[in-house]
Amino acid sequence: MKNIYYFILLFAFLNTGFAQETEEVIVTSSLGGATLAEIDSPIFVIKGDDINFGATTSLGENLNSLLGVNSSDFGPGVGQPIIRGMGGTRVKILSNGKLVRDVSGLGSDHLNDVDMNNVQQIEIVRGPSSLLYSNGTMGGIVNVVDQTIASKDFDGNNFNIGLERQSVNQGTTGNFSYQGNVNDVNITYGFKNVNFENYDVPAFSIIHEGTPEGDETLKNSDFARTSQKFGTSAVRDWGYLGFSIGKGENTYGIAYHGEHEDEHEGEHEGEDDERIQVDTDSENLTLEGSATNLSGLDSFNYFLQVNDYTFIEGHIGGKHNGESTTYTNESYEIGLKGDISGLSNSAVQNFTININQEDIKIVKSDDDEVPFMKPVESQTLSLGYFYGQEFGMLDIDFGVRLDQVSRDGTYNTTTHDISESDLSTALTLGWNLENNLGLSLGISSVARAPSELELFMNGKHLVAARIERGNVNLESERSNNIDFSLDYENDGYFLNASVYSNSVDSYIYLLDSGTKIDKLPVTNFTQADADFNGYEIEVGRSFALNNGDFIISYGRDEVVGTFSSGGNVPRITPVKNIYSFAYSQQDITYDIKIKDIQKEDDLGLGETVTNGFTMVDFDITRSISIGNDEELVLSVFGSNLLDEKARSHTSYAKDPVPLAGRNFGIKLNFNF
Repeated sequence: MKNIYYFILLFAFLNTGFAQETEEVIVTSSLGGATLAEIDSPIFVIKGDDINFGATTSLGENLNSLLGVNSSDFGPGVGQPIIRGMGGTRVKILSNGKLVRDVSGLGSDHLNDVDMNNVQQIEIVRGPSSLLYSNGTMGGIVNVVDQTIASKDFDGNNFNIGLERQSVNQGTTGNFSYQGNVNDVNITYGFKNVNFENYDVPAFSIIHEGTPEGDETLKNSDFARTSQKFGTSAVRDWGYLGFSIGKGENTYGIAYHGEHEDEHEGEHEGEDDERIQVDTDSENLTLEGSATNLSGLDSFNYFLQVNDYTFIEGHIGGKHNGESTTYTNESYEIGLKGDISGLSNSAVQNFTININQEDIKIVKSDDDEVPFMKPVESQTLSLGYFYGQEFGMLDIDFGVRLDQVSRDGTYNTTTHDISESDLSTALTLGWNLENNLGLSLGISSVARAPSELELFMNGKHLVAARIERGNVNLESERSNNIDFSLDYENDGYFLNASVYSNSVDSYIYLLDSGTKIDKLPVTNFTQADADFNGYEIEVGRSFALNNGDFIISYGRDEVVGTFSSGGNVPRITPVKNIYSFAYSQQDITYDIKIKDIQKEDDLGLGETVTNGFTMVDFDITRSISIGNDEELVLSVFGSNLLDEKARSHTSYAKDPVPLAGRNFGIKLNFNF
């Protein structure tokens, strides 16, 4: 209650006029270098201010208010994005167009390790049409864009200092960033520190072994992160050249571990003294540049990225004190992109070449214990071509990519060298009609080679409370997708709608064998044809008032996933309704969102019903000018105002790890 009074007092300070300015947004992941207004694919672009001035959360939590996008929640720091019912390696997370190479594909308790400090924008492409973008795949892409390596000169110097406080986890965040130009050399630096304690939950929302518990704080739900990044570049008439160095460290608790449910059978002696903690360390070096005015090429872009990632899951105290599992991912990637648009008078044409190598290892602290996946070395060569042209009211975008994937690993005692060669294509047709009406039709056939986990996993996955067995005979999945979109705007009214049908041949999933070992169910990676059908729709109206603009909207998304032979695909996202109310004046914005998540009872094998819930969130941001070049931005936000018992149906740990309770927060950013 004290928090509520505190924020009511802040309303008085905030309440006086945030101009909504129309600006051209370049979608950096687009191979055609198009603006948002020119793109016909189902895409969202979130402005950097919405991230930088909002609450610090996981990547998935930042995005799950978007239609067609959800999160596989596993606590405050871990929320992997799900797009149109697909997650894991079917959704690629990019940083400045380059794949983030962590170990998030090896477990739902592994976070997407991407630096969210001083973000310029986040681009989300839904569905297989993401092939028309860098590193596209059948589920979609999420591209986090900053200007660590600037391709254009900064104008002057800009500093930012930020502070944040949240109530639900007694969390604090501090960040600093600099962007500037010194002697014709661009320099960027960013630092961020996050420290969240265990978060509060509504009473009796934590469920262990089918029994609700009265605890109002979720143990081992703390999260801490420290990240730094430095970049520099020189922009000249011939193009630009720069490099960046990034380092990130995370420490967080695992609020649920399968062995507690299955080994102890309700006898949790010593469990209260045991902590399961994750420590990660990431380092990456990127060299990037572009050459222009070349013979036969309009431009030639290139990059080299080297990554070193470590993820340690360890036990502190209790029966397994000192035991740990270490995951490592050492990788490099070379990317080339040539703009050959000059070969045609009006068409945009690009070719791409990507080469990467990735070495993933899992090591147990006990030398006598065999790791559940032995080392895997993966190599990928991707060749792509993109073509785009306007024919009057018709826009055509076409992309084709050849992926050659090789994975060398061991299953049991047998070594396997598995190679896949896949051709993927995507075509988008867009019509810009009169009366502010736009239509688009997307047709694609996109392949995905089996991941390291799906091929070579062979052991206990305690977070998910099961034994997982890979299958070296798996084939590449193929998504055959068609989607239709409509955009209409007139006299303040607007309508955005998409409907899609995605048939996936040889869809890879875990199937329960019906047997148990050490009281854990044995599951096998297998394949079956599956269909994903769904839609997203948003309607609304904007009102121009005397002192500002008021926008109301209603959105809804739904996806149904079924196997062709019968039965439901597990962990499909439930129906989502979003009611949005936004009011903006000269230097202030008010935003209220009501998110209605419906009950999910279309269940896959072994699943249980997940009740629906309603989330009410708000955000108020005010910009205050101080002097000529100084600005103070104050944000006040709240989430789950009704303190709802809520859990994510897509989470493997939805019962013991519910979503956080009521939260209030305040954030200050000082720009100078």
